[in-house]
Amino acid sequence: APTGVSVSAISLRQISAAIRGANDLVALQHAAGDIRQLAHNMMAQGVAAEQLTQFISTLNDLLTARIIEMECMAAGLMESPLCAGFCWIALGSEGRYEQTLNTDQDNGIIFQVPEGATAEQVRAHLLPIARRINEALDACGFPLCKGNIMASNPQWCLSLTEWRNTFEAWIDQGNPDALLNASIFFDFRPLFGRQELAGELRQWLM
Repeated sequence: APTGVSVSAISLRQISAAIRGANDLVALQHAAGDIRQLAHNMMAQGVAAEQLTQFISTLNDLLTARIIEMECMAAGLMESPLCAGFCWIALGSEGRYEQTLNTDQDNGIIFQVPEGATAEQVRAHLLPIARRINEALDACGFPLCKGNIMASNPQWCLSLTEWRNTFEAWIDQGNPDALLNASIFFDFRPLFGRQELAGELRQWLM
């Protein structure tokens, strides 16, 4: 009989293919259910926690990226010069590849401000799409963040300069709230879009 890991690898390939081929939310909801079932099977097989969370995070990344892609295409975002440069970032446990079966959403957006535009104008275009993405993720079993640490919150949909200013303020303050925010937000990683924006922010932060 195949080992637990090989069974998981087969399921991983099958679920990955289903996510990439999904064209609507219903198909992605089915895929999300398959991810949870795979995770339960792996736990029953005694797969190590670290490997399990990496499996879950990898599949959840694919699912999230497909949701973002579908919503951006539906909104015509890719053709909008105002929103051409943005990056969806994962935060907290998701940013650390430590997602479990009950992880809620922690995400944000880094964007570029085109010449002749303002950060507020870009944010106004991105926020409604971010809200639809957050709601689609919720429909797929990733609960909305009770603390509203989500890309649809204007506080976490920021230009690269605004993110730097926010991080700088936390580093300078060092109070309990700043430390709590740092423990969530400094573990960011890019999930979709212009990954170099996250790279620039990481380089600046380091």
